[in-house]
Amino acid sequence: MRLRPFALLSAAALLATTTACVSTGEDTRPQPRPSVSEEEVTPIATPDDAPEVSVVDSSPGGAKETDPLWQGLAEAAEKKTEAYLKVYVHSGNPEVPDFGQMTVTADSPDSVSVTVDAENVDADKSPFLLIHGTFEVEEIGGSAYTLTTVDDEDIPELDPKSPDDEARCTADDAQDRISLAADDLADDPDKREDFRAQWGGSPQVWWGIQMTAISLGEEGEVAGDFLTEACGEYLQQ
Repeated sequence: MRLRPFALLSAAALLATTTACVSTGEDTRPQPRPSVSEEEVTPIATPDDAPEVSVVDSSPGGAKETDPLWQGLAEAAEKKTEAYLKVYVHSGNPEVPDFGQMTVTADSPDSVSVTVDAENVDADKSPFLLIHGTFEVEEIGGSAYTLTTVDDEDIPELDPKSPDDEARCTADDAQDRISLAADDLADDPDKREDFRAQWGGSPQVWWGIQMTAISLGEEGEVAGDFLTEACGEYLQQ
């Protein structure tokens, strides 16, 4: 299947979907948003025996205020309770050793560092590393945690029930739909949990949406072509 690559998602390209104006003589009017169907969202059930701290997400790295992984680790360490993690981290050093421990750190500046058993890190989606399992959490520094494995079983009931990365990236309306999600998340970051339910089933795309939205919110422009990177393996030049 031959696909057109995503256009470079600069701030101007993204914001054009909602804020660009077209001259009509003496008047201007906003361009209409691209027409896409409403997202179908299946509620995520939480089993009674799931750990109180459960993070199933894609970490954008960076500041604690925008990173659900860091927030979950901090909560578990403070409460001295176990944490269930199924979290994708975009890492600049994705090599996973065969045994022993390794430290996973997102390649965003000022990110949290997580030391964990290598057996609980999956590199199938490299450079996205998946940390998964139930752990005891110890804070060893302001932005560093050590995890002790309690159980390596996944809890599939906690997974978002939404299309996977391939389905998202190869959809006919992928460009419009994914770009709009990033734009809308930038406009209303308080709705992050709603967006996770809609997009968490495609962890790479969900990472790209978050990175684009954070960049727009903090800098007013996009500091990288995150969405093209997220879909790169499914796009043919």
